[in-house]
Amino acid sequence: MVDVNPHAYNSAWQFRADTWCRLEEETRRLSHAAVQGRDTAPFIETVDRRLAQLRPFERYWAFPGIQVFSQLVRLFATGGYDTLGRTVAKINRALVTESYRGGAVASPLDDESEAPSAGGVATAEDLAHPHRSARPYFELLLVAIMTEAQERALVNEMRGWRRPDDAFIYELVVVGSGDEAVVAARLNTNLQACLITRRFSHLSRRDLSALAPFVDAHVSEDLADHSPEDRAEILARAITESRPEIDLYLTAELAVEDVAARLGQHFRRVFYPGDGTLDMHLSALEGVAARYRTPFFSALREYSHRPTGVFHALPISQGKSIVKSHWIADMVDFYGLELFFAETSATCGGLDSLLEPTGPLRDAQRLAAKTFGSRQTYFVTNGTSTANKIVEQALVAPGDIVLIDRNCHQSHHYGLLMSGAQVTYLDAYPLNQYSMYGAVPLREIKSRLLALRAAGKLDRVKVLTLTNCTFDGIVYDVERV
Repeated sequence: MVDVNPHAYNSAWQFRADTWCRLEEETRRLSHAAVQGRDTAPFIETVDRRLAQLRPFERYWAFPGIQVFSQLVRLFATGGYDTLGRTVAKINRALVTESYRGGAVASPLDDESEAPSAGGVATAEDLAHPHRSARPYFELLLVAIMTEAQERALVNEMRGWRRPDDAFIYELVVVGSGDEAVVAARLNTNLQACLITRRFSHLSRRDLSALAPFVDAHVSEDLADHSPEDRAEILARAITESRPEIDLYLTAELAVEDVAARLGQHFRRVFYPGDGTLDMHLSALEGVAARYRTPFFSALREYSHRPTGVFHALPISQGKSIVKSHWIADMVDFYGLELFFAETSATCGGLDSLLEPTGPLRDAQRLAAKTFGSRQTYFVTNGTSTANKIVEQALVAPGDIVLIDRNCHQSHHYGLLMSGAQVTYLDAYPLNQYSMYGAVPLREIKSRLLALRAAGKLDRVKVLTLTNCTFDGIVYDVERV
């Protein structure tokens, strides 16, 4: 099989997925060669290289987990090629199908397992649908120095608190240093919560060179000469910069007054030694549930299940005119009943006002603003094109000058026309060998601004509109622009 240089990838996640696929094929060949008595040396070399490529990544995912991965390495070292091949096949199948997110109890090293997972208590629903989880799955990052035995005991204790009626399933990822915590947060998109303890090192003893794009050397320097409480705040700030949506928790041993005086607003809750792991478990579920709320969609779903009688807008009758039709009943088969059950209008009520929301739509917009880090967020109809025209008209007054890439989406041009702006078009550089255009050079932007300054019109320039990335995939260096 052709070997691929990790640096040839622009996605660490795709590299990891491809490497597991290659490892499955190579361990299968190794197993067959060993059974048939053929030379195994070429296969041993490629499997060893593949395991070495995966080793830096696997510590930061709960599945298959670093302990299971270490067992794979031991199987390889002791010549257990048949078990190694079958186990790798199960793991890769679970990664590809994402069946591990179901939380079933099976272990990848269990010969009876066909749907390996990160572990846990299997409910009847999990067993009935081994490759699909009705409950969303996430992972919780624990930043603490722990032995392998302590880590295993804590994982089992946290799994023991699971209940069939929990809204979510989660697993633990444990790291022992601040720089590894930042790497995990940047690398593992399954992480939705993080618990920072007092006991973690500022610098990992492991070689993180394979993960260089995800390492922040400044974090280790900042953590080096501070107290445990100050280090927790520094690490929380670093994680928040990369993943602002992650819920952060802290375990503290100081008095409440001292902790409150030291810490900022990053932590959702502070735990003390007497709180126990149950509080940690419930808080993690509650934090994700708060972000999982969908006020408008929940209201729409509730509305769609309500019987209605409409007399002034007959087409808006929750699909009654279609279901009973002799000619277009097949629309129900194509779109599904739920789409028609959810149809509504401004006059029949039941949801909220798009122009002056006071109910679920207002709540949804507030949550969206919090998600995007904006002061306010507004929902619009008719898609991005209408949103572009709204933004252009909000920013530009008649007579204002706008610099815009000639190749921007036509909705921008329509919006500027409607706002009465004076438009200066910018030309992107051509890529003749690919028969397409690239981006607008900085030289082009600067020359237009200098020309406008010379004409005494620089104060009228209000907006610079560029498309990133372009429709052909060219990406700007946004900070430089």
